[in-house]
Amino acid sequence: MEHTTITIGRQFGSRGRQIAKELAKRLGFSYYDKELLLKASKESGLSAAFLETMDERQASPFFYSLLSGPTSFLWQDQTISTEFLAYQAQRDTILHLAENEDCVIVGRCADYILKDKKKLVRIFICADEHDRIRHVMERDGIREKEAKKKIKEMDKSRGAYYNFNTDQNWSEAKNYDLCINLSKTGMDHAVETILFFIKQVLGA
Repeated sequence: MEHTTITIGRQFGSRGRQIAKELAKRLGFSYYDKELLLKASKESGLSAAFLETMDERQASPFFYSLLSGPTSFLWQDQTISTEFLAYQAQRDTILHLAENEDCVIVGRCADYILKDKKKLVRIFICADEHDRIRHVMERDGIREKEAKKKIKEMDKSRGAYYNFNTDQNWSEAKNYDLCINLSKTGMDHAVETILFFIKQVLGA
């Protein structure tokens, strides 16, 4: 029997992670966000700290110039970048999880990596800017100016990571099965809408 996977893409500060956790709880599925990095570390032999550094980030050449040591190496007559190594470790873990259990996976290009999977529902969560700013301020204990900057930087980073690894555009509606603006629905209604949608799509 093929397992079901729900992927959650999200704008920073949109509460997409909270949605994902509630869906996993309601569906009785496993939940993977940062937990995925730990599994990828164990399965690949790469350090969790390294994967955390590279997590959903498409680093610039300037960033690499600040690192000590090489940023790529020769493996089986091929030059492998550190970015590719980190992405490949997460990709392999995502494929393994989707094959072996029902799960909700947050971010990390999972919607693209699993695009050929039959029992897959791809969700994208967004919210109005003022709601995202307020949420980040409350959650992180920072001022409005800092929250705005953090949201801009994180969205840019996630978008660059996704676009580079998938050759698609992050947050573009055609890449997902359902897009929800949490500012319009609220948390509870969003969860109920997604659960209903999953049932309709998968016949669960």
